[in-house]
Amino acid sequence: MVGGIFLLIFSYFFFSSRFAITSIEVAREDFSVDSAAITADLNGFIGKNILFLPRSRIISKIQENFPEFESIDVGKILPNKIQIRLASYPIVANVRAYYILPKVEKSPFNDTKISEELQKAFQEAFTLDPNAKEPEPENEPIEQKGLVNSIGQIILDQEEKLELLTIKITGLTKPVGNREFIISTDQITYIDEAIKYFNNLFDMKVAEVTYLPIPRELHFYTSTNLNIWLAMERDYEKQLDKLASIYKSAALDTEAISYIDLRINEKVIYCPVGNSCSH
Repeated sequence: MVGGIFLLIFSYFFFSSRFAITSIEVAREDFSVDSAAITADLNGFIGKNILFLPRSRIISKIQENFPEFESIDVGKILPNKIQIRLASYPIVANVRAYYILPKVEKSPFNDTKISEELQKAFQEAFTLDPNAKEPEPENEPIEQKGLVNSIGQIILDQEEKLELLTIKITGLTKPVGNREFIISTDQITYIDEAIKYFNNLFDMKVAEVTYLPIPRELHFYTSTNLNIWLAMERDYEKQLDKLASIYKSAALDTEAISYIDLRINEKVIYCPVGNSCSH
């Protein structure tokens, strides 16, 4: 008898349409969050029984497609509403990414579609050397602006935050997509700690940073217009310490210097402004 009553109650709650999810609401702290995209991604949960749906399934689904959220809280509002609260990873820097599109191959001058007579007449009229190659113009880097969060995702087309550092990322071969991972968390940590260490060592501050992904170089541009190169594969403390040990004794603080290269072990290489190395 008791078992029959229990089965009846269970069947009511499990099969009753009263407890079928009819709406999913996203509460967001940041208005750059596309709540419509998130709710659309969760449409598969509409119609599911709210009582027996594990919160972990919804959290896993959001984490899979929207990794930019540091915390995800899922609440059930009976009888049929799911409420989701999201907190994004913090923004740590402005970012400017530069990529260069590959060159478009041109048809050779001696195209077989053009007769030899026409080529000859053209060359004589314009006194062109048939063996000369026209210099190819260099493609200009294309800039993308955005913000970068603490896990290295770029959030495109967002207004710069003047209180934050700007990181330039150069040498890319294609544009980056919104919410794409453009730099690793380890690299962000390295940059942040290296800047703090530099600012404590010298009577100048880092004003801007350029990161070159392929050679894994870091360039510091200081408030005194000095350009300092570091290798991100090596300890930043050792690189900056060797500069600090000679910076004033070698009178580097009194010279106009184009850049200082700290990437080579036990060496400090610098280039005075106006020398051939500065071009």
